[in-house]
Amino acid sequence: RMARSAQKKVQQVEDLLTKKILHLEEDVKAAQAELEKAFAGTETEKALRLSLEKKLSEMKKRHEGDLDMAVVLEQKDRLIEELKLSLKSKDALIQCLKEEKSQMACPDERVSSGELRGLSAAPRGDQEGGAEAAQMERQQERHRFEERIQALQEDLREKEREIATEKKNSLKRDKAIQGLTMALKSKEKEVENLNSEIEELRAAFAKVTEVPLKAQTQKFQGSENYEAALLEKAALLAQLNSENLSKSAENHRLRRNIKKVTQALSTLQQERERLEKDLEEARRERSRSDHTIHDLRNEVEKLRDEVNEREKAVENRYKSLLSESNKKLHSQEQMIRSLTGSIDPKDLLLQKFSGKGLEAVQQTYPSQTGGELGVRMEGFSEKCSQQSLGSSRIFSEEKQQLDSEELIQVLKKEQDIYTHLVKSLQDPDSINSLQSELNSIFALRKQLEQDVLAYRNLQRTLEEQISEIRRREEEPFSFYSDQTSYLSICLEEPNRFQVEHFSQEELKKKVSDLIQLVKELYTDNQHLKKTIFDLSCMGFQGGDRLESIGQSELLAGKEDEDMTRTGEDDENNFLSDQHLEQSDKVTEDYPKGGCKNGYLRHTDSSILDDGTHKPGCPGDQSVEEGELLNLLAPFFNEKATLLLESRPDLLKVLRE
Repeated sequence: RMARSAQKKVQQVEDLLTKKILHLEEDVKAAQAELEKAFAGTETEKALRLSLEKKLSEMKKRHEGDLDMAVVLEQKDRLIEELKLSLKSKDALIQCLKEEKSQMACPDERVSSGELRGLSAAPRGDQEGGAEAAQMERQQERHRFEERIQALQEDLREKEREIATEKKNSLKRDKAIQGLTMALKSKEKEVENLNSEIEELRAAFAKVTEVPLKAQTQKFQGSENYEAALLEKAALLAQLNSENLSKSAENHRLRRNIKKVTQALSTLQQERERLEKDLEEARRERSRSDHTIHDLRNEVEKLRDEVNEREKAVENRYKSLLSESNKKLHSQEQMIRSLTGSIDPKDLLLQKFSGKGLEAVQQTYPSQTGGELGVRMEGFSEKCSQQSLGSSRIFSEEKQQLDSEELIQVLKKEQDIYTHLVKSLQDPDSINSLQSELNSIFALRKQLEQDVLAYRNLQRTLEEQISEIRRREEEPFSFYSDQTSYLSICLEEPNRFQVEHFSQEELKKKVSDLIQLVKELYTDNQHLKKTIFDLSCMGFQGGDRLESIGQSELLAGKEDEDMTRTGEDDENNFLSDQHLEQSDKVTEDYPKGGCKNGYLRHTDSSILDDGTHKPGCPGDQSVEEGELLNLLAPFFNEKATLLLESRPDLLKVLRE
C-alpha cells in the first residue's frame, strides 16, 4: 500500500510538472507573439518619426516669418503636455493592474507549491520491529529525495517568476508603444490642422496686403498733397518695423520650442533603443527557457524509458517465479502421489495388525466386557489424537521456520539494495539516477508486499487444514466414545436391559440396532486408523518413512509369529483374510460411498465375524446359532450369553 501511494504521489508530481511546463511553453509563445508585435510597432514608429521630422523641417523652412506659428506651437506644447499627463496616468493604471495580476498569481503559485509539498511529503508507515536500521536509512534517503524535489521545485518557481517578469515587461512595452503611436497619430493630426490654418492665414494676409496697396495707389493718384502721403508712408513703415520686431521675437520663441521638441525626439529615440535591447534580452531568455524545457523533456523521456525497462524486468522476474512455483507444485504433486501409493500397503499392514490384535485380545480375554473394551478403545483413540496433534504441530513448525528463513533472505536482499542506494547517492549525479533508484525501491516494495501476502495466505490455508484435521479427528472419537458408552450401559446394567421382559419384535429391533452399531463402529475404527496413518506419513520424511515401513514390517512379522503360536485353524485364517479384504474395500470406497452422520456404513454383516467361538456353547445348536453367537460375543457379557443359550426361542426369532 505504501508503495502504491508513493507511486501515485510521484505520478501526480510528474503531472503537475508537465502541466507547468505546458503553461510555460504557452506563455513563451505568447511572449514571442507580443515581442513580434512590439517589433512591428517600433518599425512603424520609426517610419512615422522620420516623416514627422521631415514635416517639421519643412515647416521650419516655410513658417519662420509667420506670426501665428507661435500660437500654434503653444497649442502643440499644451497638447504634448496633456498627452504626457495622460501617458503618466495610463502608466499608473498599468502598474496597478500588474500589481493586481501578481497578487492574483501569487496564491495560485502558493496553492501549487502547497500541493507539491503535500504530495512530496508522503506519509511514512511503521514497518516491522526487526528492520529498524533499514527504516532509518529509508527515512534518510526519503529526506534527501524530498530535498532534491524541493530544489527542483524552487528552480521551476524561479523560472516561472522570470517568465512572469518578462510578461510584465512585454506588457509595459506594448502599452508604451501603443501610447507613443497614439501620441504620434495625434501629433500628425495637429500638424495637418496647423498646415491648413497656415494656408488660410497666408490667404488672409495676401488679401489684407492687397487692399491697403490698392487704397494707397488710389490715394497717390488722386491726392495732390505729396507731403501728407509721405507722412502716411513713414507711419506705415514704423508700423511695419514694429511688426517685424514682434515677429522676430516670436521666431526666437518658436526656435526655442523647436529645440525642446528635438530634445523630446532624442529621448524617444533613446527609449526606442532601450526597448530594442530589452527585446534582444527577452529573446535570449526565451531561447534559454526553450533549452531548459527541452532538457526537462529529455529527462522525462529517459525516466519513462527506465520505468518501462524496470516494468519489463519485473514482469520477467514474475514469470520466472511463476514457472519455478509451477515446477515446485508439480514436484509436490509427484511426492503426494508417491506417498499415496506407499499408503496402501501400509494401510493393509495396519488392518492386518488391528484384526489380529483384536482376535488375540478376544482369545486371551474371552470374559472381558464391552465397557472395558470401550475404555481401552477410548485410551487408544486419545493416544492416536495426541500423536496426530504432535505430527501436525511439527509440520506447522517446519512451515513457519521455512517462511521465516525466506523472509530473512528477502530482508537481506533489501538491505543490500539500500546500501547500494546510499553509495550511489554519495556521488552527485543527475535526476535520472535518483528516479531510477526510486523506481527500484518501489518495485522491491511491491515484491515484498506480494511475498508477505502469499505467506499469509499459505499460513491461513495451513491453519484451515490443521483445524479440519482436528475436527475430523474429534468427530469420530466423540461418536466412537458415545457408542461404546451406550453399549457398555446396555450390556453391563441388567436392570435397564432385561431381555426376558422384551417381546420378539423389540428383541429383533434391539439386535438389528446392535448389529448396525457394531458395523458403524468398525468402519469408523478403520477410517480413524487410516487418517492417523496418513498424518504420521505427512509428519515424517526420508529416513523416517523407511523406519516406519521397517517397523510396520517387523510388527507384521511379530503378528504372524503370534498367530502361528496360537495355532488357529485354517478356517479362522481364511475368515481373517476375508475380513481384511472387506476392510480394504471399505477404505477404498470411502470417498465414493454414502454417508450417514458423517461416517461410512458397511452393508455386509460378515465384517464382524472374526472366526472365534465362545466357550460354553451347547453342542446341539446349529451352525447359524453359533455364527450369531460368535457375531455378538465380543459385545455381550457372560450373563447375556448364558441367557441366550437358555432361550432357544429367542435364537429362532433372531434367525428369522
